[in-house]
Amino acid sequence: MLTQYWQSLSPALRRYYRISMLPCVVFAATAVAHEWISREAGAPVALRGAFAVLPALVMAWMFALYLRFLRDCDELERRIELGALAWSAGITMLGLLAGLFLLDAGLLELPAKQALAGLGVLLFGGYALVRAVLHRRYA
Repeated sequence: MLTQYWQSLSPALRRYYRISMLPCVVFAATAVAHEWISREAGAPVALRGAFAVLPALVMAWMFALYLRFLRDCDELERRIELGALAWSAGITMLGLLAGLFLLDAGLLELPAKQALAGLGVLLFGGYALVRAVLHRRYA
């Protein structure tokens, strides 16, 4: 079943998945290292700051690979990807706006960590959902 799915992917998407494996592993490792170092009581502030930013730098590497993937896509695949990006950005902006007004009105009480995590879920979840719908529509 997995082989059949892999064969159904476009060559550009297969290449993107292959070259994204290393950055994904590095991202997971940097996220674990950040978690560990941020819990160390005696860790210097500079070290904690570096490990807090490191996963974002690895994510930037993954984004650069994604942009290369977009250049390699055919027209339909690029249209699907760009549509999913646009929709997920719009969904996230609407969620952010609604959340800000709910916080301002005193109707929502969320710590910053939970609010930012919710925005991340909105962004990535919205992208995945819209991408799946668009692939189904154009398939």
